[in-house]
Amino acid sequence: MAYQITLTDDEYERLSAAASQQGKTIEELVRVALTTQLAQPPANKPAMTEREFEEHLYRKGIIDHIPDHRPDTPEEEAELDEIARRIRPGKMASDIVIEDRGPR
Repeated sequence: MAYQITLTDDEYERLSAAASQQGKTIEELVRVALTTQLAQPPANKPAMTEREFEEHLYRKGIIDHIPDHRPDTPEEEAELDEIARRIRPGKMASDIVIEDRGPR
């Protein structure tokens, strides 16, 4: 079955120019766009769990460790409080880095 759509003159010209630039017909360009831009995930594949998503981000290098979701220890909370205390509004990041380096 075939379908038709209506485009403005400007839309058709832009589509035609893109197709000729890529050495394809307009139909080929539209089919490629449909398969890459509007691809649907397989309907029978369940969504990722939170853990699977975290593992995916870790494998892609987006996060450097997989969170264990345990509460912070008192030492970790104290460290975060100290960092928050040192980073005051208006303090430049370069000054913070220099302070963290300590005396030379």
